[in-house]
Amino acid sequence: MSEHSVHRARWDRLTTDELYGIVVLRNRVFALEQRVTAEDFDGRDRHVDTEHWWFGTDAEAVGYLRLVRPAPDEAHPAGATPPEWVIGRVATDPRHRGRGIAGRLVAAVLAEHGHEPFVLHAQEYVAGLYERHGFVRFGEPYVEAGIAHVGMHRP
Repeated sequence: MSEHSVHRARWDRLTTDELYGIVVLRNRVFALEQRVTAEDFDGRDRHVDTEHWWFGTDAEAVGYLRLVRPAPDEAHPAGATPPEWVIGRVATDPRHRGRGIAGRLVAAVLAEHGHEPFVLHAQEYVAGLYERHGFVRFGEPYVEAGIAHVGMHRP
């Protein structure tokens, strides 16, 4: 995996090959593996502030996440500073799991934006990954797309 590295781009800077690699990965994980039937492409990918982060090559993403600005009603802990960013669509190719790829992506995002508050909606079984990066759980666990999730915040 030495040729793989962390990449970042906004929508207008993604090449067609990069976008294709991201779409293939998100489809493989969310639609085929997790059987999520909700629409993956919600329009937020194209927003001017959205940042796409992936681990892989220019043509193949083996790990991915996106940063979006929060919705006006974005949940966060009572009394906490409202988030500046929401981490979402975190995916790792099943053939590349267990190699720290998602952790590398989160670390890269925090190296760039770590001085700003974040929220994310973690699948409960991977919440420990985010806790290792300073995120804390808030609120009650809930089910989204048939998968147990928990809200997480990092001031």
